[in-house]
Formats: sequence, structure tokens, C-alpha cells
Amino acid sequence: MSNRFTRELKDPETGRWSGREIWIRVRSGLAVLLSLGVLLGGGWFVYDRASEFWSGIHTADDYEGEGVDPLVIVDIPKGSAVSDISSILVEAGVVKSAEAFDQEAAANNDSENIQAGRYQLRSQMPAKLALAWLLDSSHQVHNRMTLVEGQRLDQMVQAMAKASKLPAKSFNALLKNWKKLQLPTWARNGAEGFIFPDTYELPDKPTAAKVLDAPLEQFNVVMDELDFEKGAKELGITPYQALIVASIIEKEAGADEYRAKVARVIYNRLADGEKLQLDSTVAFAAQITGRVSTTDEERRIDSPWNTYVVPGLPKGPISSPSKKSLEAAIHPADGPWKFFVTIDLDTGETEFNETLDQHNASVAKWTAWCASSDGNRKKCYG
Repeated sequence: MSNRFTRELKDPETGRWSGREIWIRVRSGLAVLLSLGVLLGGGWFVYDRASEFWSGIHTADDYEGEGVDPLVIVDIPKGSAVSDISSILVEAGVVKSAEAFDQEAAANNDSENIQAGRYQLRSQMPAKLALAWLLDSSHQVHNRMTLVEGQRLDQMVQAMAKASKLPAKSFNALLKNWKKLQLPTWARNGAEGFIFPDTYELPDKPTAAKVLDAPLEQFNVVMDELDFEKGAKELGITPYQALIVASIIEKEAGADEYRAKVARVIYNRLADGEKLQLDSTVAFAAQITGRVSTTDEERRIDSPWNTYVVPGLPKGPISSPSKKSLEAAIHPADGPWKFFVTIDLDTGETEFNETLDQHNASVAKWTAWCASSDGNRKKCYG
């Protein structure tokens, strides 16, 4: 078989292959290949030079390496967008360009998890490394204040003053005008019980007002989370009364599992018109710390907070309750108990009883525990 291509390579008269025609075809093919080679080589050259140019541009917008010391402190305000953060980093000399950081953040979904706060970073960091450090909590610089649940307002003031290095009188001045603070509308008798116990980040330049704002704001947040006002209404009491109950639970419950049962004892006694007779309220009235028991003389103190003297609830809260105690106050357990005694202060083991005789038997167990060692005796009697 033949075709047009092969026919043209043969002499039409003799049928022999034409060397001249073959050479022309080979030469033409080589020319084409050479041209393609030039084109391809030139394209690679252009690509290679373009890559070098782009790499140069990219490198110029970002630092290389691991960054340099000394460390710098960078403050990321609450609510900062990525664009805000990149500008802050450029101004602090941490990254070379906002564009480089924005690109790294856009490529990393975790960038949305950057927390507000203060960070220790190096100068001249690659944007990718700077982002990684911001996502690592170990690089955060903390100036924290911890307020412990169950403390009185004066103890909370001392804790805030110590943490912020501000005078206690600056806090007391604000608390004296408690109606001007961000307390719920149902607040009564001052700010006792409204300073929510938690750990807070102190501002760089603290003032008494700024420091106090955080636990007061958190109290309102927790109230909303628990739907506290609705819970109190369902029990037929005011939110302030429920707060007082929560403050008592915080001081009386030996362990978390007993909080709701302590609440039930309080409500059962109130329903029957019986005095609560709780040592925790006497301790508040007499400013007693360091022991759980009270003396007969202390129980006769004339105070609207002493439930051995006054009927019903004390005049106001006796401590700053935790979220668990607040929840127990509006969600008491079901049960007939009228008494309770923590018979082991180390484990928090508590017995709940219906009758006075049962209660006295539990008190005997508590007395025996207190007498079992010098350490126990000190915990009970100071």
C-alpha cells in the first residue's frame, strides 16, 4: 500500500526512492523540531524568570526564618478582625506586611479562633509562624485575678485590690453607691452576693471601675444562662430571695452532689415556718472565718442575718455563690428533709434527715469526727 506521503518520496517514472526528496523532508522536519525547541526553551526561560520574580516579590512581603529576639508584647483587643490583627502585628514589627498575614490567615480556618489578649511574639517573624504562635495559648501573657466562690464582699474587695494593686478604698467607694453599678433591677441591700466568682483577665491599666465591671458583667451573663428570674418565679419567690438561698448553699453544701438537697431543706423549713438555724448565717453576722461551728453566745447575736434569731431568710446574701449553687437554688431536689449535717469535712459527706432525733444522731457523728484528731478539731472549732 502507498499513500500520498510515500508516493512523493519516489520517482514517478522509475518507482525508486528519491534521496533528494527524502533529504528535503528530513531537513524540513529538523527545522520544525529546532523551532519547537527554541519556543519551548524560550518558554521555560520566561517561566523560570517569572518564578524568580514572583518569589522575590513574595519574599519581600514576608520575613524568613524563625524571627528574632527580644520578644515583644502584642495586645489583641476583644472583637478584633483578622485585618485588625495584621495591622497590629505590622506596627509592632512582628510581621513584614499585612498582606502576608492576611493570606496565611485566609488559608487557615483556625485563624478564626485567635483569642483576645496579650501575646509574647518575636520580631520579624514569618506570617505563618506568627499565626501559629497566636493560636498557641502558651504564648499568651496573663495578668489574671481569681475570685473564690463562697467569700464575703469584703474578702472579694481584698482579692481585687491585691490582684490589681489598687487600694481597697477605691472599690469600697464604688460599692457604697451600689445602685449606680450594673446590678439587676431586683438587687437589694448592696452588692453582697453579686460579685461573681471566676478568673478574670485584668486590663493593662486597671481602675477600680474596670476591675469591678468584669465580675458584675459575668454575674448578669450567668443569670441569663440559668434563666434565674424565671426559675425563682416558678418557686414562688423573688430572684433576690433565690440569690440569698444560693449564697447559703455555697457555704453549707459539703460537696456538689448535696447542693440541691440543701436547697430543699431550706425551702421545706421556710414552708413550715421554722427558723433556718444555720451556722453559716451566724458566721456572716459575726464575721467568723476559719471554722464551721459557732458558740451559743454567737448564735444570740442580734443581726438581721442571724437565722437563729430572725425567722425566714437572712436580710441578704452571705457569700458570692457559684453557678452550681445558683442553679441548685432554683432547681431544688425533691425530698422531705428538714435537717442536714456534714459529718466529714474532708470528704464533704452529708446526712439528710426528716426528724430531730435523726438529726441529733448525725450531729453525734460530726462531733466524733471533730474529736478524732487535732487537725479535725481545728477545722471544726478553729
